[in-house]
Amino acid sequence: MAGEVRAPTPQAVLMTMLGRYCLPDNPAISTQGYIEVLARIGLSEQASRLTLSRMTERGLLERLRRGRLAFFRATEVGLSVVRNQEAHTFHEQGGTPGPAGAWTILSFTIPETQRKERHLLRRRLAWEGFGLLRDGVWIAPGDQDLTELRKGLAEMGIDQHIDAFTGYPKFADVHEMVSRVWALDELVQLYEQFLREWDVPAPAPAATDDLGRELLLISTWRQLLRETPRLPAEHVPSDWPAGRCQELFRTLHARYEPAAAELFTEILATHRGDV
Repeated sequence: MAGEVRAPTPQAVLMTMLGRYCLPDNPAISTQGYIEVLARIGLSEQASRLTLSRMTERGLLERLRRGRLAFFRATEVGLSVVRNQEAHTFHEQGGTPGPAGAWTILSFTIPETQRKERHLLRRRLAWEGFGLLRDGVWIAPGDQDLTELRKGLAEMGIDQHIDAFTGYPKFADVHEMVSRVWALDELVQLYEQFLREWDVPAPAPAATDDLGRELLLISTWRQLLRETPRLPAEHVPSDWPAGRCQELFRTLHARYEPAAAELFTEILATHRGDV
């Protein structure tokens, strides 16, 4: 984890767009439509086209053609990713499941020929609150329900490479183990940076309107959520700032969302393709 919150990548912004405004019908949108969306965060046309090309190569978007025009929409892999992002961003997370002191341990060895799937799995585990204990071994507090995770693994064709257990540490100092897996002091700094950048009169100066601000807000917040473990209170600092940041996120999202949705609807009306 870096010592500062990096600006969301154009790919992250487009994944946010797909999750917010393109579920459940997954419309095909012309190249120009995507360019207009990314222009809201100050991205050039050339950089926007490069982003679409890379997302297609990574299997997140598929390219369709109608005459000379190119259109893009999310693949099944892309849809799975954005549904998971939406669920973790906008639905309340419960407390630590299962008996006190229990931990879920997940181990995997994925062949080099499935590097893309391995990368997606690591990102998915981070979303689910897992942390890397050592190479190929991830842990999360409590007895985690892995039903949805296993469905996603089956869709990617890697479920046969995964083993999962619930257990209790025998020799580890739990606080020391947590400090090795999650850099909580650094995460506090990231939350404080989020407050400095967004709890101001005019946040996101790169954005040109509320659609740009909304997409940057959600994408930035998700970067923090992906780093944040769902640990019991006894394992986080007493001044843990996550609650203040979450309240700020909710306030700003409620402010930007109405105008942002209208702006995207206008873009979609012009650039949606029947392909």
